[in-house]
Amino acid sequence: MSAPHPTTPTGGAPLPAVSTFNRMLVALKRGDATSWSRQLAHVELQAGQELMAPGGTPHHLHFPTSALVVLMQPAPGGLEAPVALVGHDGAVGLAGLLGGGPEQHRALVVQSGWAWRMPTTALQDDAERAAQMLPVALDHLQSLTVQMAQAAFCRRQHSVEQNLGRWLLTALDRLPGSALALGLPALAPLIGAAPGALGKAAAALVRSGALVCEPDRLQVSNRRLLEAQSCGCHAPGPPAG
Repeated sequence: MSAPHPTTPTGGAPLPAVSTFNRMLVALKRGDATSWSRQLAHVELQAGQELMAPGGTPHHLHFPTSALVVLMQPAPGGLEAPVALVGHDGAVGLAGLLGGGPEQHRALVVQSGWAWRMPTTALQDDAERAAQMLPVALDHLQSLTVQMAQAAFCRRQHSVEQNLGRWLLTALDRLPGSALALGLPALAPLIGAAPGALGKAAAALVRSGALVCEPDRLQVSNRRLLEAQSCGCHAPGPPAG
């Protein structure tokens, strides 16, 4: 497992611009950010990297900008199930900020990309910023709850093709652009579908003109078509800004 490669911006770590957008950091940007922004580091996250383990207390917050992270729920027998995605809509490691005890999920990077990393103490030591972050963090946690419920319902009630459409829409709502650096073999366990069934579902979306499949890359070529063939269970991310 590779460690993130930090790059601390000069001049007190300026907050994300267009290509490094994260909704939570935009909320924190209001006012004088000097007290905590110096502790921001821009880090590159690699697919397969674990950011958080169940039962642990994170010492850092990660605010993804172009990386995509899946939250895995432990299950009996040493198994685990994917339950939600986090991208530029939120953060990983909020338990360390909110003081709610150990984390319940494993956070795993599924698409390599970038994130802003900050020690949880940066906000714990700044009461004003912590108070400003609280409603944003609670809003994100509520969004995760909705996403988990919709995904669980979709897996039980809808076809593999609809589940694939739901997952792609959920992911792209949390990423810049309209492509995923992810192949079908890696996607199968994230959707909970057999590889053969997932391949047939992807082929149907390709034939419709909604999707382009390449090795290690999925491109949504027509979002409206994808939405029309999905089930409507995807949880839209909060609006940017």
